[in-house]
Amino acid sequence: MVSPQFVFIVTLAAYIFFTRWRRMKQKPLEPAPELEQPKWSLYTASELKRFNGKSSPFIFLAIKGDVYNVTEGGKFYGPGGPYYTFAGHDASRGLAKSSFEEDVVPEGDEMDDLSDLNEEEKSTLNDWKTFFDQKYPVVGRLVTPTEKEQHLAAEKAAPVENISEGIPAADSRSSTPSEKN
Repeated sequence: MVSPQFVFIVTLAAYIFFTRWRRMKQKPLEPAPELEQPKWSLYTASELKRFNGKSSPFIFLAIKGDVYNVTEGGKFYGPGGPYYTFAGHDASRGLAKSSFEEDVVPEGDEMDDLSDLNEEEKSTLNDWKTFFDQKYPVVGRLVTPTEKEQHLAAEKAAPVENISEGIPAADSRSSTPSEKN
């Protein structure tokens, strides 16, 4: 009669052989082509929506007015990811409230002033903002359509060297591309 130890060893050896053989037959994964970092820009909420990982290869989200390129974190923010609700939207309220439901994402081009957040929610949001500032590049500012029109009209009248001039920062520190480098 065959001992249980012998059956275990034969089964283990067969499993190891099969898994290694299968790995050798698989094609190696090719790295995704690296996308060129988009230029810093002003975005309205409706413009931001197309950067959701489906309509565009880029994934952007906004927090307290700053627009972040989170494409690198696509497994979290891309389609099927746990934070996908925020892709292409202002994520401030959802992050502040630790909610990933679609009802916390503002619709239309309305700007969420977040004035109804309590102190704990504001602190949570600031912690998230610090995390994003350290991890992802800022690629723009979230503005209302009127603010964007005013900026474009002013730019036509007197072109400015830095697109972020004249746009107030969301908090006390400015979020211009030069500060990120």
